[in-house]
Amino acid sequence: MRPLSAIDAISPAWNHTRRLLPNVRNWRLLLKIGAVAFFAQVGGCNGSYNSVGNGLHGHSAPFVAATVAIAVTAAIFAFAIAFIFFYLRSRLQFVLFEIVLRSDTTVAPIWRRYGRATWYWMALKVLFFLTALICATPILVPIVLEFIHSIGPAFNNGELQNPVAFVLAILAFLGALFFLFLIIGIAYLLLHDFGLPSMALESTSLSETVRRVWHLLRAEPGAVLLYVLMRFLLGIGCALAADCVLFFAALIALIPFGGAAVVDWFALRHATFAGHVAMITIWVVLGLIFLVLIFLAAIMLIGYVFVFMQAYALYFLGGRYPLVGEYLAAFVPPPHPYAGMPPIHPPPIAPPTTL
Repeated sequence: MRPLSAIDAISPAWNHTRRLLPNVRNWRLLLKIGAVAFFAQVGGCNGSYNSVGNGLHGHSAPFVAATVAIAVTAAIFAFAIAFIFFYLRSRLQFVLFEIVLRSDTTVAPIWRRYGRATWYWMALKVLFFLTALICATPILVPIVLEFIHSIGPAFNNGELQNPVAFVLAILAFLGALFFLFLIIGIAYLLLHDFGLPSMALESTSLSETVRRVWHLLRAEPGAVLLYVLMRFLLGIGCALAADCVLFFAALIALIPFGGAAVVDWFALRHATFAGHVAMITIWVVLGLIFLVLIFLAAIMLIGYVFVFMQAYALYFLGGRYPLVGEYLAAFVPPPHPYAGMPPIHPPPIAPPTTL
């Protein structure tokens, strides 16, 4: 497969997505792949923890012990839930990769194939974020200290005296944080898009996976930078398109559900108390059905978006990674000739000579 630029990879990726998800009538396929894509790309578990130590002063020892035990149990439970989601997301990333690469929509066999690789992929992601944290700390600490130092002169006796300096300090602080996390996000994107395929197809080690990503970045920095930019723009465009489709689908779905709710109101508005309870119950049922349908539609749209983004990553990588290119070469059209260039015909075959 010939290498494709970040722009040339868009069209075959979209055609590949349309072949894999042929039409909306096969809603079970869309829902299955959409659920895989959702938990593989956006599924997660976030939590916030508050310190309870400051509120335990003055209480008896048994109360403090019980509170600490409850807090520790809740923390362990939250960690367990987060770990389950982390494992589920990591393994489903392999499933989504193979669904798009091989056009194989049988999820269960693919799931069973990547049990061991999932643990290596999880370890690599943990090491990546620990390394990113260690590298970002020497940069993040001076940024925080500079922010504290900058907002100090803006206050006098607890009152804001210089709003302009305060706003500029906040903007500079947020801009520095955004740039820092943007760099980490781009690094993880490259690790996911260019590292996971080699772990899936060749079971490469952690160091070899990182080395391959780094080698590709050094070999074609301009092409990779354009890829990151186009992936960001395509992500925004696909998200906006999906939101518009979901919005208009919700408006269309509101017509029958809203009509049923209005008919229910006219039929039972003068009824007894039991009739009013039945009317409200019908409204609740209609609302729940409506929300379930919108949720299922959102999952199917997510499937389309993330299948396309995965296909886009694979078509860009295919010409640079032969094992991926072997699966995709049959679907890549030949390069277009230059305008005005006559077609190239093979030379005529000379008649055989007789001795």
